[in-house]
Amino acid sequence: MSSNGSFAGFVSRNKTAIMATAVAGASAVGAFYYYQQLQKQAGSESDVTKETQTETKSSKKKSKKKKKSQGSVSPSYPVNEQGEPDLGDIAKLSVETKNKYAIELKDKGNEYFKAKKFEDAINYYTLALKVKEDPVFYSNRSACYVSLGQLEKVVEDTTSALKLKPDYSKCLLRRASANESLGNFADAMFDLSAVSLYGDFNGASIEPMLERNMNKQAMLVLKEKLEKKQEHVLPSNTSLASFFGIFQPETTFENFDENSDADKSLQEALKSLYSRTAEGYEAADKDFIEAQTAFEKLLKETPDDEILKKKTAIALEHVGIFKFLKNDPLSAHEDLKRAIELFPRPNSYIYIALIMADKGQANEYFDNFNKALELDPNCAAVYYHRGQMYFVTQNYQKAGEDFDKAKELNDKNIFPYIQIACLAYREDKFEDCETMFSEARRKFPTSPEVPNFYAETLADKGKLNEAKKQYDIAAKLEDALDGIHVGVGPLVGKATLLAREPSPENFIEAARLFQEACDKDPRSEQAKIGLAQLKLQQEDVDEAIDLFEEAADLARSFDEKLQATTFAEATKIQKKIRADPIISAKIEETLASYRAQGMI
Repeated sequence: MSSNGSFAGFVSRNKTAIMATAVAGASAVGAFYYYQQLQKQAGSESDVTKETQTETKSSKKKSKKKKKSQGSVSPSYPVNEQGEPDLGDIAKLSVETKNKYAIELKDKGNEYFKAKKFEDAINYYTLALKVKEDPVFYSNRSACYVSLGQLEKVVEDTTSALKLKPDYSKCLLRRASANESLGNFADAMFDLSAVSLYGDFNGASIEPMLERNMNKQAMLVLKEKLEKKQEHVLPSNTSLASFFGIFQPETTFENFDENSDADKSLQEALKSLYSRTAEGYEAADKDFIEAQTAFEKLLKETPDDEILKKKTAIALEHVGIFKFLKNDPLSAHEDLKRAIELFPRPNSYIYIALIMADKGQANEYFDNFNKALELDPNCAAVYYHRGQMYFVTQNYQKAGEDFDKAKELNDKNIFPYIQIACLAYREDKFEDCETMFSEARRKFPTSPEVPNFYAETLADKGKLNEAKKQYDIAAKLEDALDGIHVGVGPLVGKATLLAREPSPENFIEAARLFQEACDKDPRSEQAKIGLAQLKLQQEDVDEAIDLFEEAADLARSFDEKLQATTFAEATKIQKKIRADPIISAKIEETLASYRAQGMI
């Protein structure tokens, strides 16, 4: 779906399903300013309970005039010799007396708060609570704990206040702030989402606060996962087919010894690799390791055997690239360096170049390509991958030159044709782009790559119906061919477009396509994320969480892992919000209002 990994982006795409956070983006204004003023406001703008709201403005003015004329007014509650409250047996007091004492004790606490005598203020708010449990008293005492930096007690008191008044937005904000400082980011998210629903604070800053806490929570969860020993798994079969499709198939090697188990393992691995099947990729991964182990053992016995060195290098080269594809670049680099030491091959240098690119080391990237070309100046894969780097860095002239060279050296490989067409599109030459795709279609009439990648350019151009037709053609061609070519790409592509045009029919079809893609390629994180978002809109929250977390585990780059983790953690917040009966009722009320306005 969208590449936008921010929580705000997630919310905007799932407005009805995660309404608590969606409303935040639409209605919140100025909450951060509230936080900055929190300590000042807690004393100067004391809360008023329902019991004291009957006091009119005129009576307040009379009370102030009376205080000015009479000076300090003695409290109605009893005090001891030191002038401290001496309340005696509170249970014997009448309700009216309790209310009167409680308000006076709270007001005294407010005076101490304004004077920044927070311990004294806490004592009086505590006494007020002994007389009468009131959410305002808990709120005011929590403000004292904010000033004293006692954040656990802030959470404790705001929680007590919210038990009495669940929509007490000031306490929700204060508890969210404390929880963020304590590292309880998910709890902070819950409170901020609730505040956004109640709408008491209209601030453009609630959304950044939500996103900040969501990012912190996702980073925390991802960090904990990465600190554990990770199982390195193969990427999606679609990705593997695309990656190895660039290279000239190599299903055998010189000096094959049919009596050697090591040779047999290596040959089986190569055949499996280029069979372009899911089973073949898994078998190749295991067989290359088996071949490497066997060759290394033989090499120890005859370390100067040049033929054995070359075979060992081939096995190591493939073990290394599989490790890289399984997101283990450090081990991959060591295997590839060892392969080059034994017998340098162009592909080994290409693979090391890709590792350097992954690390952002552009100079080393190009140096390794130069070394590959020294070994084989006519290696099409070198020009193709170097063209890719130029393409990414927007050096389109050099990219075009390299793609043309790759096409010249191996005119039976479709990928240079595709990249030349995509390059024309990137340069805003759409007519040239269509011409290039037409050329590729004539050259490769049964190739699903042509309609699949043409569909991507059409979709980017906003021609969604034409793009969907091309995806359908690509899917049919893919099914008609042996092996994997574009894999589940057409299914994911079309499903994504359908999701961009929401309707009951499109929703059902998109879900079906994403599910089919997941079934065909269980390691496709794109299919899982797309299906998860649709499951979320169906309110299959638990399944959505599982899919997002699976996608996070499968994703190769840190950013992709973080995006999927962010989605998962956001969905968990939704689940928690939905489980709260009071907030859930507010969500339904908000949704009903949106429906009445024709917004959903």
